[in-house]
Amino acid sequence: MSPFDPIGEQARWKTVYELLRDAPVDTIVTYGEMAEALNLDPVKDRHTVQMAMRRAAQELERENKRTVDVVRNEGYRIVEPREHLALARRHQKKAGRSLSRGHSKVINVDLSGVDPEVRHALEITAQAFSLQMDFNRRFAVRQAQLEDAVRDITNTQSADRKRSEEEVAQLRERIERLEREQSE
Repeated sequence: MSPFDPIGEQARWKTVYELLRDAPVDTIVTYGEMAEALNLDPVKDRHTVQMAMRRAAQELERENKRTVDVVRNEGYRIVEPREHLALARRHQKKAGRSLSRGHSKVINVDLSGVDPEVRHALEITAQAFSLQMDFNRRFAVRQAQLEDAVRDITNTQSADRKRSEEEVAQLRERIERLEREQSE
């Protein structure tokens, strides 16, 4: 079978996408369920299932504004909307670690056997990694400050709402008392 021959009536990712799309929030779509829908073995064909899942997850995010998180050795869980921020932070942290690893590769080179052109390319790449890492650090600090400000505003608004509710209750009591006094 050629790698370009169709495997079935529709692409594997579309089959997995349909499972994800129809699953309620906080549900785990297991490797077994996905493998069964794809007519694959959940253990032997785990990589194939994961590849279909990656593409299906992209479609789920783009089309349905929902996302999944890995549940190790089980499958994927449809996350609640409030969890998206935590997932984004996790990816941001991973990106920072990946930048550090890339930076390490271009600065820890034995330059004695390298042509001048390659040396120059390594220096430019190291500088680019440094700039990007610096940008990410500054962005993370700014993001934390914004999140703190939003949290403070939310807390202030909550306190204001509580105070307003108490004031309204007090005013209602006064009005009722005044109405009773007038009717007597």
